[in-house]
Amino acid sequence: MSERNTIQPYIFDTDSDTDQAESTVEESIIRMCQNVSEWCSCGNCEKMPTEAENVCCWEIPQVRRRMDQLELQPSCMTEHPGMDPVCFNIYSLQNASNIYKADYGPLRLRGVQKQCRFLAYRSFASWCWGFLGRRVRVVIPACVVLKIRRQFPEEQGSYVGFRIAID
Repeated sequence: MSERNTIQPYIFDTDSDTDQAESTVEESIIRMCQNVSEWCSCGNCEKMPTEAENVCCWEIPQVRRRMDQLELQPSCMTEHPGMDPVCFNIYSLQNASNIYKADYGPLRLRGVQKQCRFLAYRSFASWCWGFLGRRVRVVIPACVVLKIRRQFPEEQGSYVGFRIAID
C-alpha cells in the first residue's frame, strides 16, 4: 500500500499550542490574585467571583466596537448612550421578553427584577455580539454586569454569575 493510500488520522487538526495553554492558565491564576486596578481600564469594574467574569469592557473586541462607533468615546461601556435604551428601558425589555417567548417559550424566572436582569444581559449581548445561537454564551464585562445588577437588584444579593452552557 502506498503512503498516499494509508489512513492518516488527525492530519487536518491543528496542533495544540501547549505553551499558549499553559500561559493562559497562568494568566487566569494571576488575574484572580491581582487588584482590580491591574486589569480594569475603565475604572468601574469590581472583582467578580470567577476568573471568566473578571474582564473589563476595554478587553472585549465586540464591546470596544460599540464604543468605537461614537465620535466621543466614553471611558466605560456603562457610559455609552445606547446602554439605557438597550438594557434599562422597560419597554425595550418588554419587547425582548416577547421575542424570547416567541423563540423559547415563557421566561421561567420568578420575580420581575430577575426577569429584567436576565433580559438586560441578553439585550446587551445581542447588541454587542449580534445573534449568538442557542446555548452560546458570552462573558459580559464586569462593569456592565454590576450596572445591570444595580438597576435590577436581587433582594438577597445572591447572583448566579456566568455559567458555561451545558449541552
